[in-house]
Amino acid sequence: MRHLKLWLAGVTLAAAAVGCEAKKATPPVQPPMVQPPPIAGQVAAPPPTERVVADTGVGAKGRDYGGGIITEPVRQYWRAPQMVAFDIQIPHAMNIYKALHDNQGPASHDEFMQEIIAANQIKLPQLPPGEKYVFDPQTQELMVERPAKQ
Repeated sequence: MRHLKLWLAGVTLAAAAVGCEAKKATPPVQPPMVQPPPIAGQVAAPPPTERVVADTGVGAKGRDYGGGIITEPVRQYWRAPQMVAFDIQIPHAMNIYKALHDNQGPASHDEFMQEIIAANQIKLPQLPPGEKYVFDPQTQELMVERPAKQ
């Protein structure tokens, strides 16, 4: 009889313990931020952007890899074609273009994309969403325009 009472007590405690799990506190729900409607005739200002020189590492692929014994080779696998494009192909194509045009570089972004990139079949790395390539005729450099970091 005593064993039966201990067994029933154990079963009761086990059932009570299973039903008494600690509840996780849920964070308070904040209402979504609502943008006020634009005033008639007023155009919303575009988000601030920054321009950086297009160089190895700007591509979307392989950006989050590196540093480890396994991940560093993966990072270099994605960076190698970017290095070839930015450090070899584009400068070589620019030198040829300037040699044929009295040491003058392309005068616009469209001319650069057509005469340098497309004519030489250079494959630029795909950029992350929200970023785009822009050629700066003043500095004669290919830039990446992206949202400014805050």
